[in-house]
Amino acid sequence: MPRIAILGAGVVGRRTAIALGTRDTSDSIAAVGGDMLPGELPNEIVLISHTRPSKPWGDVEVGRGWPHPAATDANIVVLATESAHQPALAKQLLRGGTHVVTTADNPDDIDRLWALDPVARESGATLVVGAAYSPGVSTLLASYLARGLDLVTTISTAQFGTGGPACAREHHRAMGSAATEVHHGSLRASRGGSGRELVWFPDPVGAADCYRAALADPFLLHQAFPSVDRIESRQAATRRDRLTARLPMLRPPHAEGLIGAVWAEVRGVVNGKVEHRAMAATAAQATGAAAMAAAFCRELGGERGIRTGAQSAATCENVMPLLQYISNDVRLWAYDGSQIVTTPSDNRPIHAARKWQIASENVVFSTFSGC
Repeated sequence: MPRIAILGAGVVGRRTAIALGTRDTSDSIAAVGGDMLPGELPNEIVLISHTRPSKPWGDVEVGRGWPHPAATDANIVVLATESAHQPALAKQLLRGGTHVVTTADNPDDIDRLWALDPVARESGATLVVGAAYSPGVSTLLASYLARGLDLVTTISTAQFGTGGPACAREHHRAMGSAATEVHHGSLRASRGGSGRELVWFPDPVGAADCYRAALADPFLLHQAFPSVDRIESRQAATRRDRLTARLPMLRPPHAEGLIGAVWAEVRGVVNGKVEHRAMAATAAQATGAAAMAAAFCRELGGERGIRTGAQSAATCENVMPLLQYISNDVRLWAYDGSQIVTTPSDNRPIHAARKWQIASENVVFSTFSGC
């Protein structure tokens, strides 16, 4: 069985370990960095902490430092540290032939990670780039919808909420930085904080004003769909967020944003007719990111696996297993507001409708396959 190490035991790292341990209890997992209380992890998980001396808690081992003996023979390493640290760590691990799953969301760091594709291919390893909520869940939904059209003209994504403190700082930085989007099939820069658009997320989020920001979704979707004419991504923000975006954070970031959502929309042509389809996911940002990272670990450790080189949720050829796995922790929504419960055996399509329905009207579907 594969051995999985998680470098970074912040909110995302801890929840990734819990997600893997809950559903893959035969795997051996190591989470590295940060603190965790006894009883927060299921059995057969190893936790390595920078801030506590080595001390066993039953089946949970606690250590210090990286690399650590408990994680040196890992087949898969999840990087759940701040984005800026991930490219250098990924390069080091890839050279040793280790599969790497990264949760970076900063566009500059995503570029640096994607540039490691030759390193990964040379060592026969897989580098998963942007296995988070946005990018990650958002680009997975967009990719699923786009693959159901004969011709795709526009892909749009949006996100609401933040995860832990590092995510909150990244959210603040993104709003004050130049955005990247695809226009006429080419990447171009746009002013962050511009292009207000009202996006209707499912309840409990509802409608939110979203703006251009330094997000990685357009870059990763462009790698998967280079012929699409327009790809854009927006981030929900308040007036205060926009006014203070170019200033230092006025107060310390919160521990975690408890409400989160991502939204994906595609426009194109099917059988000569114009189609407009959308989907969304709701969960706390850290929970969504952890579900995406855990889903890739499961695929890398399975018989099917993922081809070597740099990959993302957008470029993955078979998105169904990823969608089925993340649905354990993330609510998936069809455009008519119906919550989707995925099952491997049901191949009926999801059809687009007019709007999200209120939560009390939601109907649970047991289907998720091609549009």
